[in-house]
Amino acid sequence: MDATTIATGAAAVEQLSVAEIRALDFSSVVGLINEPNMPSGGGDTVRRVLQLARPRPGRPVLEVGSNTGYTTIELASWLDAPVTGLDVNPVSNAFADAKARAAGIDNVTFVLGDGQGMPFRDNTFELVFASNVTSFMSDHGKAGDEYYRVLAPRGVLAAVPIYYRSAPPESLRGAVEQAIGVPLPVTSKDYWVDVFSRPGVSLIADEPYEYVRQSGDRIAEYVETVMGQAHLDAQPTDKVDALRERLTYFYELFDENLSYCGYSILLFRAGHPNPEPVLHATRPAR
Repeated sequence: MDATTIATGAAAVEQLSVAEIRALDFSSVVGLINEPNMPSGGGDTVRRVLQLARPRPGRPVLEVGSNTGYTTIELASWLDAPVTGLDVNPVSNAFADAKARAAGIDNVTFVLGDGQGMPFRDNTFELVFASNVTSFMSDHGKAGDEYYRVLAPRGVLAAVPIYYRSAPPESLRGAVEQAIGVPLPVTSKDYWVDVFSRPGVSLIADEPYEYVRQSGDRIAEYVETVMGQAHLDAQPTDKVDALRERLTYFYELFDENLSYCGYSILLFRAGHPNPEPVLHATRPAR
């Protein structure tokens, strides 16, 4: 059963067997339990993007791959502007909308759609934010073309891709590929810079980061936080246990994989009036 076709996470859990839950990929589990699914670096990354991009007041902002709404709601909480989250999962969209309303965030809208063919007019958004969602799409170049199609003149595309800093064991890469349900090539930061580069577009910010390994206790604590949501309270214990086991497996697997990875905050500006490269490079004084 495709869990993304169910109207709510609770209803989806009710219709799945324990065996089906244990076979779900990560994205399906996220939709069932409403996992926060924040970008690399969490809220710090969202706020850093806003510091760097400085979207003009009142201009529309888009997040591609809004999932359960973490980034879209964070953006909307800081901006006096309409913010839209786009995602292919109606379960996640419904949860994100309810979360925003519960928090009193009224300048946000969640739309069902695919980042490779978005239901928006050309030149609409001042800022387009795409975390690592492009990795989950079949055609990275087509996705990038769509991002720029809906981006307003002199708007900013903010991408936060995950990439490999060193090659992982093939067995680990294969396990992660199976967990996320899409191909996982070994990409580099340069690969993603090339994906999002276009004639007339300037790379105006490039901030690289690396991941810190988490202890088993920290992962277990986070799993219990995610599993403590109210919509899971009425579910049978065996199903909740299966979801907990599946989520723990994913987090432990991803933590190992991320030890080989990094991510970057990349900002691209379309039509930047000063595209010339700097001759005499500088760095912060020590």
